[in-house]
Amino acid sequence: MDDLDGRLSVLIAEIRQNPANSRKWRTAINKLLLQIQQLPGLKKSAHQNYPQALNLTLQWVSREIANFEPRPPSVSTSFVNWINGHLKWRIKDLDVVDKKAPITISLDAPIATDVGETTRLDLLPDLTLGGLDGMIESAQKETTQRIGVELERYIEQDPEQKLRNSYPRSHPKCNCQFLSMRRLLKDPPDRFQALANELNVNYTTLNSHWGRKCEPLLQEIARSLGYKQEPKP
Repeated sequence: MDDLDGRLSVLIAEIRQNPANSRKWRTAINKLLLQIQQLPGLKKSAHQNYPQALNLTLQWVSREIANFEPRPPSVSTSFVNWINGHLKWRIKDLDVVDKKAPITISLDAPIATDVGETTRLDLLPDLTLGGLDGMIESAQKETTQRIGVELERYIEQDPEQKLRNSYPRSHPKCNCQFLSMRRLLKDPPDRFQALANELNVNYTTLNSHWGRKCEPLLQEIARSLGYKQEPKP
């Protein structure tokens, strides 16, 4: 194990061994966050707001470090890949978000639609099966917001590749991860016809795949993250 791998392993172990926000935890997490900014291969951007995107990513690392799992060939390589997987989307946000709005895409932030102002959380029931509507409505506000963020993260990272591996025959680019990001995470969301034109896929094929495959898959993922549907009276 080289010096960098050793330093990262020690810091991550210290963070996991101490209660969050304890003195030892804060010392270790601060050292790790400083180390991250010097990591070889860390994704960069010339955008003037890149520091804000990086800061949002560092906050995410602080919350999610317990979920990091080192993979070959090294701790440092897998760690920077893990971070870049989140950072690249925060950088992309810089090009599409309004200058006066927060950089991070929030599922409960207001967005404009064809029928007026709404939020991504409000859109989820319309874009997924009716069961998801009930699960969202029955959840407590704090829990819903937490799960909403987790669902956004799941869509972005697709850790089990369930979304990206679901696509119409001969159209791998028209997968559920791509469609979910463009319909649920983009502000404003893309229309199905625009996506069909971009992917050179028949509109009916795309729309059918979304309804028959992507919506049930998103509902399944939402349930696994903690959405619960109250039984009907």
